[in-house]
Parts: sequence; structure tokens; C-alpha cells
Amino acid sequence: MSETQGLTRAALVRRFSFAFYLLLYPLPWLARGTTPLAVIAFLCGAGIFLVLPFLPGRFALTVGLRAGVYALIGTALIPFGGYWGIFFISAAATCGAIRSRVSRFCALAPILAAYGFLSWRFDEGLIGSLITLIVALGVLTTTRLSMDLHRQNEALAAAQEEIRALTLMTERERFARDLHDTLGHSLTLIALKADLALRHLPDNPQGAACELQEIGEKTRQALAETRLAVSAIRLTSLKQELADGCLALQDAGISVAVNGDTTLMPPRSEAVLIMVLREALTNILRHAGAETCSITFRRNARDQAELEIRDTRSRETEEEITLSFREGNGITGMRARLVELDGSLVITPRRDGTTLLVTLGNAP
Repeated sequence: MSETQGLTRAALVRRFSFAFYLLLYPLPWLARGTTPLAVIAFLCGAGIFLVLPFLPGRFALTVGLRAGVYALIGTALIPFGGYWGIFFISAAATCGAIRSRVSRFCALAPILAAYGFLSWRFDEGLIGSLITLIVALGVLTTTRLSMDLHRQNEALAAAQEEIRALTLMTERERFARDLHDTLGHSLTLIALKADLALRHLPDNPQGAACELQEIGEKTRQALAETRLAVSAIRLTSLKQELADGCLALQDAGISVAVNGDTTLMPPRSEAVLIMVLREALTNILRHAGAETCSITFRRNARDQAELEIRDTRSRETEEEITLSFREGNGITGMRARLVELDGSLVITPRRDGTTLLVTLGNAP
């Protein structure tokens, strides 16, 4: 619903709720009596009062003009012996819908001045006139607060809608990172196993069959991982991910050394560390051309958990360093996840390899 529609609906509700107050006009008739002409005049004035805010197109009046018309209705009904001040109260309430403070005052001041003069002219009594003026100022303030609250609610609804859109966008980005990390790792292993199977053919069909069997297992595992990623369910523990990663490195002919234990890592960070470890080891398999890899879990001097992954090559050329040190979507995904844990990622290229250091903050 747009702001204009919301304000129109709010005006409609206020208009018909205020129509009940028009019943105050004929109350003096109970004591003084009335005439059919007075009843007809009151009904005509009430009809104009109810219809005026909803005139279409070029017939519509500004808020200030409507307030003036309500005051004129009250003035016209003075001779018929009713409580004509109720229309001046309505005029004051209508002025509360004017946004500009200066315009509001310019519309309200002549209306209240006219009421004060007419009240004195027709001897309505000081107490009754003061009560009407106080009520008029009260409904003016109430209308002003009601309009402000409505606009604030509209702004809040728009902000909530924007938050929902941003949340959806963030969730899509998170899902894209998870899917990239999951499938990238699994497909790299499948490609590696396929290369090994080709090497075994035709001289070692038994070895090729074994590799093909593992390809089937890895493919089914990748399918399961993808399904679980869609369901936002964590696949395994950090310990199991470490074991699977070490096995994949060893199958690729890379020597692996693990220092420390996964229990040194805070449980809250396990899901993120699983993806970080998976992406790091996948990059080593794809790009590093490494001969050895060391994975270290430890606590630093500030009792922050650290994960260091260090790969080493036998040849040292600038070209290989450039190729192995490439920040793609996977590295970007690591950094985004670690920020959520008050953590950081530092990648240091060396002449003989690359060092990746993950530091987790102490935030609970």
C-alpha cells in the first residue's frame, strides 16, 4: 500500500469516527426543542462535512480550505440552536493534518479567532467557549501525532521491506558460496580420480577399476553435499573434513602433516572452518603443484584460535607463485564467512609455496 493510499484510508477512518461527535450538535435541542428546518440544515451540514474530504480530481480541496469550509458550516448553523462549536473543533483537527508548521498556524489562527468572536457575539458563555477552544487544541495535537505516527509506520514498513530484500540477497550470496565450496572440492577430487584411472589404463585395469569406484563414491557424496547445502545442513564435523582432505592430498601424491587438534577451535566456528579448510585444500590440489602440506591448529598469545595451512613446492619460479596465489570466489567466500566470526584471513605467498593463516576473534 502506498503512502497516499494509507493516508486516504486513515483520513476515511478519522472522518467517520469524528462523525459520532457531530451528535453533540443536536444535544441542546433536548432542552430547547427544534424545528424541521433546523434538522434539515444540520443534516445538510453533516453531509457536506462527511463528503468534502473525498471529492475527486479537480473538485478536491486542500486541507486548509477544508478546515475553512468546516468553520463556515458551523457559522451557518448558529441560528438553528445546536452546538455549532463542534464544527470549529473539526476544523482545528483538520488543521493538524497540515505538514508545514507555518501553514498550519496560518490556517488555525483565523479559525480560532473567528470562533472566539462568534462565541462572544452570540453570548455562548465564557466557560463553554474555553472548553471548546481547549478541545479544539487537543484534537489538533492528536491529529498531528496521528499523522506523524502513520508516516513513521509507513517508513518502518518500507525499512522492513528493504531489510527483507537485503536478507534474501545475503542468503543467496551465502548459498552461492556454500555451493561453490562444496561442488568445487568434490569435482576437483573427481577430476583427479579420473586422471589417475586414465594413467592405470591399459596396463593396470584393476587399479583403474578401483579409481572408477572411488569416482562413483565421490559423485554420490557430492550429490549428498549439494542436497544438504540446499537445506542449509552442515555435512560433517571439522575432524572428519580434515581426515577427508588429508586423504585427498595423499591420493594426489602430496605429503601431509597435521599439528595440533581440531578441539582447539571454538565450536561456534566449526561450520565456517569446514568450508575454509575445504576451499584451501581444494586450491592446493588445483593450483599449488605442492609436494608437502602442513595443517596446524593452535592458540596464539591472545588465546585466539588459529588455523595455518602451508604448502611447499620443490621448484621456485615467479610464474608458479603467481598462478598458485589467485584470489577467486572461494577466497572471497572465506573472508566473508570469517568476518561474521570476527575473524581474519591472511594469505602470504612464498617462493616455495603459500601460507594461509586463519585467525578467529574472541567474540562469543
